[in-house]
Amino acid sequence: MNGTPVAAAGLLRAARESDADRIREFVCSLSPRSQYFRFFAAVAPPSTGLLRALCGASGTADILLVTDNHGNVIGHGMAADDGRATHIGLVVADYWQQQGIGTLLLAALVDRAAGRGVRTLVLDVMPANQRMLGIIARRWPGAPRERTPDAIVIRPELPEPTAAQHVPVPSAVCLTGVSLTGRCQSAEHRAHGRPAA
Repeated sequence: MNGTPVAAAGLLRAARESDADRIREFVCSLSPRSQYFRFFAAVAPPSTGLLRALCGASGTADILLVTDNHGNVIGHGMAADDGRATHIGLVVADYWQQQGIGTLLLAALVDRAAGRGVRTLVLDVMPANQRMLGIIARRWPGAPRERTPDAIVIRPELPEPTAAQHVPVPSAVCLTGVSLTGRCQSAEHRAHGRPAA
């Protein structure tokens, strides 16, 4: 998978083991709030095991990156399958939040999970992460939820696929009003399953 252009200067693509340094820099650049929303812990710098997981070195998760025109990671999403469910976690660089990148990553991960025959998603979200809870509520308003001591666990069901197939990163993605050379021009478990917008 070579990647999908995002707007004019960015890329949505699969992560590779060679991205380890880029992903380490990305994690270390996240604010403490964004780290907690994604990992439920402070993780900068990431441990060797976490970094391997975030790069996809274990081969057990579908991991996508959004990079800017310099190759810097500005969004990271992963889907780890467990039987017929997949645990989804994502995070976007603080500077790039509210630009549609989290929604893009979620949509791509969900489409690819559906293509693998996954029927149930699992998203663990901190109660304070209202942005991510809003994204999920808009997409799956009736999804079952349960409250745990530290999270809201949401389990959306996916429709039965007509034919199980591997879904590539979409061939055309455009984030209206976003320039990945600068801020938006117009003004927009623990380690394995925690989303942050």
